[in-house]
Amino acid sequence: MYNVLQLFIKYGAHILFVVLEFLCFYLIINYNQDQKLIFINSSNLYSAKLSQQQARISQFANLRKQNDSLLHENANLIENLISIEYASSKIPAADSSLSQYRLIPAQVCNSTIHLRNNHFTLCKGSREGVRADMGVISSHLGVVGIVRNVSENFAHVISLLHSQSKLSCSIKNRAGHGTLVWNDMDPLHMSLESIPKHEKIAAGDTVITSGYSTMFPRGILVGKIESYKVKPGSNSYEIKVKLFNDLTNIRYAYVIQNRFGEEQNKLEKEVTNE
Repeated sequence: MYNVLQLFIKYGAHILFVVLEFLCFYLIINYNQDQKLIFINSSNLYSAKLSQQQARISQFANLRKQNDSLLHENANLIENLISIEYASSKIPAADSSLSQYRLIPAQVCNSTIHLRNNHFTLCKGSREGVRADMGVISSHLGVVGIVRNVSENFAHVISLLHSQSKLSCSIKNRAGHGTLVWNDMDPLHMSLESIPKHEKIAAGDTVITSGYSTMFPRGILVGKIESYKVKPGSNSYEIKVKLFNDLTNIRYAYVIQNRFGEEQNKLEKEVTNE
């Protein structure tokens, strides 16, 4: 109580001044119609601006949640595209109960792009269902790489831009298939090898995943043929492929979970060991 009295004694004049100011404003606004209208309009204006700023702050705070929601929606759309690719005349529409592939959206935590052997780190791990030897894409338009190691919350991915990267690919609407490899330091181009020279191909043809592995379904777009040639004495083309995706600018990716992948690998391993 003594401290309160001391406060009033020390700042009493200032407090009285503020109180009288508020009283004056109150009397002016309530007993003068013009000033009252000005005050109401000004209050509405500042209130609207304040509400707008609050909405922006709230929207910014929810960006992460909205982004995660969009990633899951995009994953569902890509799953449907893959299902449609596999649909036959007996299955006119994609059915979730028949879907072989599930996509796990993930953010890229870290990456290298200028090395001979490049890698990605994803902010999703075994807790979310990510396992080693799963394929990774950035969208329906691009392969990113293959998961090598997994911890509880992170996954280490071998980039497509890696000296040991080998991806089985086909040329759309063609029968043959070959191996996509990275032979130089160009992040936008790769080489497609082992396509038989009797296959009719042309610049601009689309390169897709062949589906001859448990990591990637058939039909994921990879790039387009930019140029090709046949070396003397060779039975296959040497094809230069321009990638659809710029792997130097990947922020989000999708891990492909194959429902029947383990079963297929187990069966093929038994046959190999015979």
